[in-house]
Amino acid sequence: MEKTALKKYFWLALKIIISAGIIYFTVYRLDFSDLLRIWSGMDSSWILLSISLMTASYFAGAYQWMRILRVSRFDLPYRKILGYYYVGLFFNNFLISGMGGDFLRVYDIHRHSVNREGLSPALATVFFDRFVGFVTLVFLASLTGLFAIGHGTSLRLVALIGALLASWIVLMVALFNKSVAEWTLKPVGKLLPEKIYSRFQHLYYEINRFGAAKKALLGILMISLIVQFQRILAIWAIGRALGDPSDLIFYVIFVPLIAVVASLPVSIGGTGPREQATVILFRRIGVSQEIAFSIGFLAYLVSMISTLPGALIFILRKGKPNHA
Repeated sequence: MEKTALKKYFWLALKIIISAGIIYFTVYRLDFSDLLRIWSGMDSSWILLSISLMTASYFAGAYQWMRILRVSRFDLPYRKILGYYYVGLFFNNFLISGMGGDFLRVYDIHRHSVNREGLSPALATVFFDRFVGFVTLVFLASLTGLFAIGHGTSLRLVALIGALLASWIVLMVALFNKSVAEWTLKPVGKLLPEKIYSRFQHLYYEINRFGAAKKALLGILMISLIVQFQRILAIWAIGRALGDPSDLIFYVIFVPLIAVVASLPVSIGGTGPREQATVILFRRIGVSQEIAFSIGFLAYLVSMISTLPGALIFILRKGKPNHA
């Protein structure tokens, strides 16, 4: 038990060091007088639009999750799902791990499961909700990538986007095709203890259920396109607030890459890698590093502000039976 706790604190300390190190490396090269000038001249109306767009994406995201839940036979009212979704968003933003909100969503949905012994059905819905979001982001980036080559974006960057899309397609085939999945799961089974492998199998079969519901899956993907485009527009509005005149198409390309980098479990909630990735990508199209850093930093602030209702929902629901 002590070894487990020690290992946990070691990885937490390592993440803090990585986040702090990358932030320092990014910030120390900024011109603070220029940064102050940019922030003092910021257009607050664009920031308000960004918050509104982000909030709208959360309402649409909750509806997307509701459609996923229905495929898994969780028939809950939208109001309740929206509350669970907001609480999850809040804890994802404000907990150090950056994933605590997802575990809370799994717990909330699991309480409505017919089979209280297994977490697989609830876990599958949260995993698939995340998975669909990433697939949609990379798909949007791939669609705009070829167009962007003629606007100064290198072929290498587009190749990276294509590689990301290909990897997600391979994963989708493995998730939805049982014969492919069994071929890839067998080597995993030899490495894992039997009990863990059994749980892993149960989770896979729950996720595989989505592939059979082709009509529902198509609808979920369409909703996901709306959700992710709203979030891209929210970050584009932040750029406009800071005086960045870059075309929207570059935000469609860069935001998925930034999201992927920020989601890597090597930092505290993506802090550090998010800002550094934003600077690197936007500098490629001539955006100053002060504006690029501000876009990444403000995007995180807008996200945090937009999820504050989740804290209120969590406080109000405490003590209520079944979170009514």
